[in-house]
Amino acid sequence: MIGWFGSVILSSVILFLGAVPWLWLWQSREINRFSPLLYRAGVWVFCFYLMGLAAATGVASLLFQAPEFAPRWNGILFVDLFLCPEQYVLNVILFLPLGFLAPLLWSFWRRENRVVLLGFAVSLAIELLQMFCGRATDVDDLLMNTIGAMFGYLLFCWCQRQLLSFYIRKQASHSAAIAALRQLRAGEMIFT
Repeated sequence: MIGWFGSVILSSVILFLGAVPWLWLWQSREINRFSPLLYRAGVWVFCFYLMGLAAATGVASLLFQAPEFAPRWNGILFVDLFLCPEQYVLNVILFLPLGFLAPLLWSFWRRENRVVLLGFAVSLAIELLQMFCGRATDVDDLLMNTIGAMFGYLLFCWCQRQLLSFYIRKQASHSAAIAALRQLRAGEMIFT
């Protein structure tokens, strides 16, 4: 009827609606601490992305059905590379937002090794949980998802440089450009 993509969107919306009260409580708890509206909106977008990630990978089904341990493991690298190359591209694309949004929203994730570790850890958690929901666990997915998070981080760095370049062109003086660079490195020009 609605297809795979429609069911992923519907599941994402349902999961996100379940997370809305928790997000609202978390943000209202920090009412005395200033956080820009754009940052708060970014956190909501990040949460919706995580819900979509859970729905797209099948992990969200564990909330609605009893888990059944039925592992199907593929430990051979690139076994389906020529049979289904789009699977590899889609796995990279799936984790691009993680590598982009995490450093955009939180300064702790503004190091390449941390973002790669985050991508690996989230992907590993998904692959392990897929053993309980009847899906295949694949070492290729783990590798491609981690690469996707790294590409997302590189996209974040490129956007950050473009923002700095624009700001430097806007400010004619050299001292203003140096101050902008310091702010950018400290994460003050981004949401935090």
